[in-house]
Amino acid sequence: MNLELFKKDENKEISLTSLEIAELTGKEHFHVTRDIETYLEKVVEGGVSKFEDTYQNPQNKQSYKCYRLPKREVLILVSGYSVELRAKIIDRLEYLENEIKKQSLKVPQTYAEALLEAGKFALEAQRLELENKTLKEKAEQNAPLIHFANRIKDSNDAILIRDYAKILYEKNKIEIGEKRLFAFLREKGFLMNDNKPYQKCIEQGLFRVSETTISTIKGDRLVSTTKITGKGQIKITNLLLERNHYAV
Repeated sequence: MNLELFKKDENKEISLTSLEIAELTGKEHFHVTRDIETYLEKVVEGGVSKFEDTYQNPQNKQSYKCYRLPKREVLILVSGYSVELRAKIIDRLEYLENEIKKQSLKVPQTYAEALLEAGKFALEAQRLELENKTLKEKAEQNAPLIHFANRIKDSNDAILIRDYAKILYEKNKIEIGEKRLFAFLREKGFLMNDNKPYQKCIEQGLFRVSETTISTIKGDRLVSTTKITGKGQIKITNLLLERNHYAV
């Protein structure tokens, strides 16, 4: 009997047929099927009928019943056999497991298969190279912003909006200008129509409002000036970069 015929089932789960177990142990096949039906019926949920299979007798070409057992059931079955017989079964199971591992690392057998595998490898290498190039370019684009953020992230200084607009262009090449920057901040809900920050934005530490008393002919007048903090600069810069698809 060719034992290779009973190496494994279609889903690559390790299994042995009752015929193979009989040949490995030197038992008669009907004795093995009797053992399967006697011993495994007690421990297999739903009964051993789920493991029924067929084989064809090479002499009369007729089909006969056998069993195909997964590894667990094989080990349970042979636990009552002698040490020598158990060793033969265990060796066989280990052999089949190693065969499946080898197949998972299949070496191309033909020139066409080798070309196909080489093509797959080349495409993957090209994809990784493109991905690394994209990441490098993005890092280079964001380097000014990273430097800018590291410089001001812990700063307690707040600057005027017009000065911030200049920094955006000088450090990040964001050409927006003071007027358009004010409009952007109003649009995004940071500033009110009079260009003063909402209270929640002040509480979040994004803006500060400084008040100065100016003396005029008509009397003293209180002037409020909106300034943006380091934290606010980082947040707004990221928003502007996202709008232009350059988010960090």
